[in-house]
Parts: sequence; C-alpha cells; structure tokens
Amino acid sequence: MKRVVVAALVLAFSSGARGTVRVDDASVRQALQDEIARTMSELHLGDEPRPYYLAYTITDAEQATVSATFGALTAAHGYEGRLLRTDLRVGSAAFDNTNFEPGAKVDALPIEDDYATLRRELWLRTDEAYKQALELYARKRAAAAGQAGGDDASDVGDFSKEPPTRVETPPPAMRAETDALQAIAVKLSAIFREFPDISNGRATGVYSIVRRRMASSETTWVDDSSRATRIEVSAEAQADDGMKLRHFASFSALEPAGLPPLAEMEKGVRAMAAELTALRKAPVAESGTAAVLFEGAAGAQLVKLLFAEQIAGTPPPKTAAAAADDGGQESELATKLQQKVAAPLLSIVDDPLLATGPGKTPLLGAYAVDDEGVPAQKVSLVEHGVLRSLLMTRTPRKEIARSNGHARAPRFAGPHAHIGTLVVTSAGAGAGLPRKALLGELARAAKGGGVTMYVVRLLDDGLVGGGEDDLFSFSFGGGHGPPPVRPLVVYRVDGDKETLVRGLALENLQPRSLKDITAAGREDYVYNFIDQGAGFAGVPSTIISPSLLISDVDVRRITGKNRKPPLYPAPGFPPAG
Repeated sequence: MKRVVVAALVLAFSSGARGTVRVDDASVRQALQDEIARTMSELHLGDEPRPYYLAYTITDAEQATVSATFGALTAAHGYEGRLLRTDLRVGSAAFDNTNFEPGAKVDALPIEDDYATLRRELWLRTDEAYKQALELYARKRAAAAGQAGGDDASDVGDFSKEPPTRVETPPPAMRAETDALQAIAVKLSAIFREFPDISNGRATGVYSIVRRRMASSETTWVDDSSRATRIEVSAEAQADDGMKLRHFASFSALEPAGLPPLAEMEKGVRAMAAELTALRKAPVAESGTAAVLFEGAAGAQLVKLLFAEQIAGTPPPKTAAAAADDGGQESELATKLQQKVAAPLLSIVDDPLLATGPGKTPLLGAYAVDDEGVPAQKVSLVEHGVLRSLLMTRTPRKEIARSNGHARAPRFAGPHAHIGTLVVTSAGAGAGLPRKALLGELARAAKGGGVTMYVVRLLDDGLVGGGEDDLFSFSFGGGHGPPPVRPLVVYRVDGDKETLVRGLALENLQPRSLKDITAAGREDYVYNFIDQGAGFAGVPSTIISPSLLISDVDVRRITGKNRKPPLYPAPGFPPAG
C-alpha cells in the first residue's frame, strides 16, 4: 500500500511545463496561519482531546531528470508539484499520539496560490489527520495501560518544548530545466561505447529545487529553499564465469553550473569503465581474515553504514504493542552514551551549518532549520572514541531532553533523526597518514600470517541503482547477524603489488567494528548523497571522512552458480566521428 501512495504522489508531481499559474506568497502564508488558528480553536469531537500542536509544511518542488545509455537519450522530463505534510498532535506534550505508528500525513496540493482552494485542502487534510491522531492516541493509551514500568521508563514526555523559529529567505528562482543536464548525461554515457565488454552503461542527472514553508501553532514560520544536483554514472559487466559486476561514479553540486568540468567527469568515468572491464578477468578472492583499508569514497561509505545509520537518539515506542505495530527499533548506538564506541583516534561531529568542505566543495547536507522548525546545531557525537551525544528530534529521551535540530523528513514521510553533514577527524597515533604509511600499517596489521591485505575503494551502499548480483543476494539473504557488506572495487595487496579481485563479501561489520580502526588517512573525501529517496524526495546528506583501516575483518568468497553470459557478442558501435 505504501508504494501505491508514493507512486500516486509522484504522479501528482508530474505536470509538464508550468505555464502561467497564480503566484501569491502572501496568500499561502495567510491560508496556513488562518487554518491553524481555526483548527486550534474549533476542531474537536465530543469529549475527545483537542489538538495541542499543529504544523503544516508546504513543499514546492521542481525537478529536472535526464537519463542516457551508451550516448542515447532515454528520458528527459520535468516534475513540478506541491506537497503538504500535516503534523497534528492530541493529548499533551507528556503523552500524545506520536512515536507509536507513523503519524505525519503527506498529500498533494494544488500548485496555484489560491487562498480559498488552499484553505479547503488544509481543512480536509487536517480533518483526516485529527481522526487518525485520535485513533492512534486511544490505541497508544490502551497499550500503555497494559504495560508495567521498568528501568527504561522515564517521565520525559513525547514532545520537547522549543522556542518558535522565524526564518525567511528570498524564494528561489524555480527553473529546473533539463537542458543543463542532457548534454552531460549523453556525453558521459557515450564513453561506454569505447568498452565492448560493458553490457550496460548509463548516466542519470537530477537537478531539484525545493522551497519549504512551515507554519505551526507555536508561531514558527520558516520559508527557505534548497538545491541539489547529482550525476550518477553506473555500469555492469559479466565475467566469463557468469559473475555479475558493477561499478559507479557520482558527481554533485548545488546547481549544474557547479559540477566539475566535463573533461574531469569524462576522465573519471573512463577510469571507472576501464576498472570494471579489468574486473571481468580478475581472480576471485578467497575466504578468511583480512586487514582492510577503506580508501577514499569507501571510507565515507563505511561511516555511513556503521555510524550514520545508527546514531539517531529517538527512543523506541513506549509499549511492546507499539513496537510490534511499526517494527520500530532503537538505533544500535543510542544506549551507549559515554561509552567507547570507536577507536580513540576518531572524533565525529555533525555540523549542518557547514556549507563547504575541503576544496570548497559544496555540501548537500547543509541546512539552517530542520523539518520540525528547530535551528540546526553542530553536535559533537564522538570525542576520541567516546560517544558524547546523539542526533535528536523533538521526541526526547531521558539522557537528552531537547532537540538539537536534526529532524529530517523525506518528502513522503514524517521527520526522524538524521545526519546533515557528518565530519570524521583523527588525531593521535595512526592519524593523518599518507597513503604509503597507511599501506605500511596495513602490512603491520597482517604481520604474522593468516591475514590477507585488501584495499577497498568503493562499496555497494544501496544509493546508486543498477544491476543486481543475483548470486550475492541469494547466497547471503537471511541468516543471523548484520548483512554482509559488498565491495564493488577491491584490490589484494601483496608486498608492493596491488591486484584487482572480485567476488568478495565483508562479514560481521557492525558499529562496534569502529573500535577496530587502527589508522586514518591524511586526505578527506567528501561524499554527497541523497538518502532515503532520489532528488527532491530524499534527504540531502554529506559525510566527510579520511581513509580508514580496520585490522580485523571476516571476508567470504561468493560461491555458487552464476547465470551464463550472453551466447553471442554485442553488436558494437560504429567508430566515433
């Protein structure tokens, strides 16, 4: 059912050319504020509790998307639309309808700024939200009545008190045109014509412009905007034994004009295609124990998988019944405050206020106000390996009662704790090492025999779509423990020689593996990505991290049967020019 709702909303965004529509910012703001006032004074049902909090967030989005394969355009379209997220709470801040089941409602709105039409839509959506809130509140109260208090029970409430926020920035020029991306996608995908062993090669460009207007019953008013451009280039190939292989490269900026020069992107894609072609003939790795250097992008991806996805401070639902209903689980690091969670050489902060990174790279994860209307804050999460804080929304926990401005919302869901710009730094022994010294530390970790040395340069972190390795997904599905991590590009190190290998899975990597990091590189890598959705629908995020060396990793060779390669060769392409 959830996929159907999301698909319907995406269709609502597809409206072709904007044409001439009424634009009246004042009427939008007035409609929001007037309906909030009417709701808070008039909405009730018999003896049921009235709303004690109401927030509307209107998101206007324009998005240009282009795709090309082997130099041929496959898609070029624009999306335009408006969404409304309604957050209505009944009960009180001490106990309300939230943190039980998903409560925020997301609906499509007309894109024209007509006061009367918007008021009517707000009224209908609020009525639905109120009825749902009453139902959830009754179920949550009944479930709580059947639960005994325990050590984890605390009287911190369900909603923290925060001062109202007022932020108003000039509205963006809403012109997300496909022309700026089309030539780039065509030229980058055409590079794969030079590599006959690549079975599928594509480039996708997305440029999104989002304007957000949030009004709440606490008098918060936020009117701001964001932009993001991302080029994803991916390719697949198949080894002679049938093993499926894939590779990707990505480029990001705030606007298409800020992307790296085309020649630089072409150089990166050509290197990626050559590496993927070489992978077809690479030997299959062996199972065993390894010391692994996660280099460049892989270092930031490792932090995403082991840390960024486990640092939310939102407590689990207060009742066993609630946990069973929505499957909500507390993040793995949430219960480890003031404990050692990483190697002492590592410190980690999340700073959404940081606009540019190394080399003046624009950071997609930058924002000033979160999706609950709370100003973003720089949060020191890990200090020399010790966990000092968590990312918080307005849902408190006993250790941290206030939000630190990290409520982020995918466009089709409610806010939850999420990173903005996560920055990993290192200090002390093993920190800030050049590559040659990192390889020396890698050899030292493997000294004594029985440990293989690997350099991993790219992981499959699920962010870039493409072909799926059927064997990998079937061989490692289910079972106990964390899912294995799939490296896409990995080299085995033997002395001074680095040999490309394939068919490797990294097992038992989990948050506590951060304590096994023994060295960190000197150079920082900026990893911009859109999490939990693509384009305007996801959460713009950034991780900045050096290369990281883990001294003890279980590796497993991917075994089993593969599908046969094509029975006859590809037809090829005519010479360029």
